[in-house]
Amino acid sequence: MRTTVRFLLCVTLLGAVAAARAGDLKLEATLVWGANDENPPKDCKPVDPKLAAGLHGIYKWKNYYEITNKTASIPLDQSRDLKMSDHCTLRIKNIGGSRVETECIGEGKPVHKRTDTLKPPNWLVLGGNADNNTAWFIGLRSNDGKAADANKAIGKN
Repeated sequence: MRTTVRFLLCVTLLGAVAAARAGDLKLEATLVWGANDENPPKDCKPVDPKLAAGLHGIYKWKNYYEITNKTASIPLDQSRDLKMSDHCTLRIKNIGGSRVETECIGEGKPVHKRTDTLKPPNWLVLGGNADNNTAWFIGLRSNDGKAADANKAIGKN
């Protein structure tokens, strides 16, 4: 009898943990530099060709370089800060139902804030102009562990 009660208690607790984790949002964030220059910034590599093809379809730059790529799991109603570079932090809040509130912070100052729904496998793209006819972008997408076709997936939500 005691074994059955313990077993049922364990099953109930595991169910509660699984339900709590169901609201977690797994994300991938990629900081991208757009430029017409053929030489990548130091310690950078060209963006995945499929992602670059998607960016080329929307934006004007010839080349796109990956600065950083981060992943995070964010519980419901909580926020995480992702340090994308020495100058850029992305604050992401999971507000439920695949909705996120994103805030870009550049050099300690708020730069951009918005609320969007992530629609897997689509990329949510945030960006802005930079010096010397260049731009920065942050691609954000839900990352459920499955590979997405970035060429089809990129788009503004």
